Amino acid sequence: MSKDEIKKLLSKIKIDYSWSFADKTRKDTAYITHGYHRYPAKFIPQIVSRLVEKYTTKNDLVVDPFGGCGTTLVESKVLGRKSIGVDINPVAVLITKAKITPISPIKLEKAFIELKNKLNFYSEHIKVQLPIHDRIDYWFKPEEKRKLAFIFKKISELNNF
Repeated sequence: MSKDEIKKLLSKIKIDYSWSFADKTRKDTAYITHGYHRYPAKFIPQIVSRLVEKYTTKNDLVVDPFGGCGTTLVESKVLGRKSIGVDINPVAVLITKAKITPISPIKLEKAFIELKNKLNFYSEHIKVQLPIHDRIDYWFKPEEKRKLAFIFKKISELNNF
């Protein structure tokens, strides 16, 4: 097929520009929990929302076999659909869980105040379990690792959260 034939065929295709979201800014796409993490190659939520709305009805099950950071699960929940997401990447699974877990703002505020109070008692003499991860020494100095371990410990001690 020649270039001219291809152009002729393509010229007959009606383009629906309502599917273009080129005008959307980061702020437009980071609503609800979508701005928690900048995940590579993620769908913008407006596309997912439109597809879920167009092809499903309330209480339908939406399955995302390549769940990524959970955009489909969040939008499905917003639109009253049940959803299941699967991903091989444990970081993606963690991000998704954070994005779809409902948290009471009152409990969050109380936990934040409790955490701030606990962090006031940091001392380099307090024993903490230092994280063991590949390349952590590349990213953090020893004292930073201690402080992060202390913060993690105090977060883990929060009650009712």
